[in-house]
Amino acid sequence: MVRELRNVGEVPQEATTTPLTAEEELRCRAVFAAEIGARLAHQGSTTFPAHTPEERIRLFAVARMIEERSGYRVEAVPEDICSMRFTLVGAGAGAGAGGDGVAGPATETGTR
Repeated sequence: MVRELRNVGEVPQEATTTPLTAEEELRCRAVFAAEIGARLAHQGSTTFPAHTPEERIRLFAVARMIEERSGYRVEAVPEDICSMRFTLVGAGAGAGAGGDGVAGPATETGTR
């Protein structure tokens, strides 16, 4: 069956993305930091999708959050046009071996 389409036109679009509120942005970054941090603790490196410049900026901030929480340096670099690669730098033998990796120094504070 063939349908005939008449008077079909493009619908004008205004802004295609809606900006997040400050609270939504913080929650989004916290969720991403937890997810990426867990992957880093287990594997030592991971990739995460980033399709827009805004998402890349957000993920660079997430890398800094993970660094603050863990005490380890986290490298975040674009891997290709739609993903970022996160890698623990100088984390020692604990990272990527399924141990406490990322959570190490931050959880040991005050336990001595």
